[in-house]
Amino acid sequence: MNVMNQIHRKSPFWSLAGPLLAYLAIQWIVQLAIVTVISLPYMADAYADLMRSGAERLLSMQEIMESYTAAMEPAFEVVVQYQVEIAGAAALGTLILTGILFAKDRKLEKACGIAVAEKKEFSVYFLIFILGVAGCIAATCLMTMAQLAFYDSQYQQTAQTLYAAGFPMQAAVLGVLIPVSEEMMFRGILFKRFRERQRFWYSAVCSSVFFAFMHTNVTQAIYAFLLGLMLSYLYEKTGSIKAPVLLHIVLNSGSVVFTQLGVFWWLGADPMRMAGAAIGGAFICSVVFVGIQRKLGSGQGEKPPETHDPMNMF
Repeated sequence: MNVMNQIHRKSPFWSLAGPLLAYLAIQWIVQLAIVTVISLPYMADAYADLMRSGAERLLSMQEIMESYTAAMEPAFEVVVQYQVEIAGAAALGTLILTGILFAKDRKLEKACGIAVAEKKEFSVYFLIFILGVAGCIAATCLMTMAQLAFYDSQYQQTAQTLYAAGFPMQAAVLGVLIPVSEEMMFRGILFKRFRERQRFWYSAVCSSVFFAFMHTNVTQAIYAFLLGLMLSYLYEKTGSIKAPVLLHIVLNSGSVVFTQLGVFWWLGADPMRMAGAAIGGAFICSVVFVGIQRKLGSGQGEKPPETHDPMNMF
């Protein structure tokens, strides 16, 4: 992807910060709008109750807050219950933004005379699929064992919330929609735009750091950072967003499906079994990864633009 250095933007900083801020803003606005719609009926009931109570006697501020909080508890429960659906709606909103930006960037590349990457063999994507399945098992087992050693309450709460939804919704949102929306933003836009001016590793690390910050607990943040490096590598070597999207979908969908089938519960029932699955999955991942490297070749992309200071982020 060193040919990407042919693209020069008027404001390199805002070409990176702008999409990221818009992505976060869309997520926040969509989630806030849905939460507000859910809460409105409960807010109306709470207001009516306060008016009735206030007509009988003067209420203190503490009584008002306690009454309001009690009336709004059912609304909070509904929001938590539909957390996956809300996340899916936010992901759909961001896909509109990233889809437009992604299409514009490809047009800009074409205008600059940058050649489209050659289509890769089906065998490459098949190996990526196997990598995702084995990686899903290994990563989940490792995170479970990490929880036994270093308990992360936020991780446990997040997992319980996400897996509380029905299986079809989990499969659609967690397995497909969120991976696609995240890849379009953090690889399709952010990583690719970093690569217009920086070396691969700089671009991969920076985009992966931002990707990790999107996850609200330490366990998921570490996993997201390492995964981001792998996804960036696949995008770099294949030149196609399809590769990181496929791996991300398989990883997430595998987690949903294996959890539904009770595979992880079965593995977790025996520490030795879980350790064996983690080691075996990691071994398969390493073998498949070598196979992917051989299929894709050594490739280029490490050479930086000669006139650019690699220490300057923007």
